[in-house]
Amino acid sequence: MKASIRNLLFVLLAAMLSQVSLAPAQAQTPVPVPNTQSGAPVWDGESRFTMLLMGMDRRPNARDTLSVRADAIFLVSLVPGETPDQNRVGILHIPRDLHFTPVNTADFVRVNSLMVLGEEVQEGYGPYYMMDTIQYNLGMVIHRYVAFDFEAFITLVDAIGGVEVSIGYTINDSTFPDMNYGYDPFYLPAGTHLLDGRRALQFARTRHNDNDFERGRRQLQVLTSIHQKITQDGMMMQLVAQAPALYDDLRDKFYSDLALSDMLQIAQFISETPAANITADVIDADYAMRYGLPEGEVLIPDFATIGELMTTVFGDDYFVR
Repeated sequence: MKASIRNLLFVLLAAMLSQVSLAPAQAQTPVPVPNTQSGAPVWDGESRFTMLLMGMDRRPNARDTLSVRADAIFLVSLVPGETPDQNRVGILHIPRDLHFTPVNTADFVRVNSLMVLGEEVQEGYGPYYMMDTIQYNLGMVIHRYVAFDFEAFITLVDAIGGVEVSIGYTINDSTFPDMNYGYDPFYLPAGTHLLDGRRALQFARTRHNDNDFERGRRQLQVLTSIHQKITQDGMMMQLVAQAPALYDDLRDKFYSDLALSDMLQIAQFISETPAANITADVIDADYAMRYGLPEGEVLIPDFATIGELMTTVFGDDYFVR
């Protein structure tokens, strides 16, 4: 029982890492949404398994819906080794301003709006529309998704007593948005800080002082800090004590097509993977380029260089199903 709770919390904590108006896509017939209730494991534990993690920009007036923009986007890929110490995990941050071309179109669509567009085609299709588009552009099969909102992130960070981050610069974001379309100014001087859930969310989301690339690095820093915190002596026992209330509080704050048994399997794999075998990076200016459209320039993947990044993060077999 204790091991199951531990693994569930590990995968949930790891998963929590953490705008333009487009015309809705049109569909002539209903889009098939995968059946996730078969009860069969989604992963054989022997081949590569890749998930799309999405932090949802979901405000209080948008509860019980996936028709929201994705504020944080990560690809997480698990590659089993012959022994657990040979396991590999790759994590890639995808900037929300990056534009991709959906399957069977010639249009460029901002990646953080894909879930909204998919939900306008058919309820429940949003995550799969996003998965299909990303795998079509990056050449990597994505098997499952996890989507979580701001409140889930805050709840989890507070449950572990906050996260520690270090920065060599000052953040002064006077126009950081609150959850009701107002402002919640965020100031953080250079140095090392212990952040509670709300301030950790601000740290992970702010970008007004720099750009989406640096924000992606901050989000990866928060993810690393969460992992370090939950592996400290005594932390797991605290989480075990909070587990029933914590899991209940998260129930309506995240969505996934993974069953509980799948989450436990994934958590076990991640917990056995050496830290040295976990590679994380950001699609930044070295792997993206400006592309001119009639309405202005947008940011798209630089297909001449992005394969190098994909290989660095996921291995040279990342494109194999």
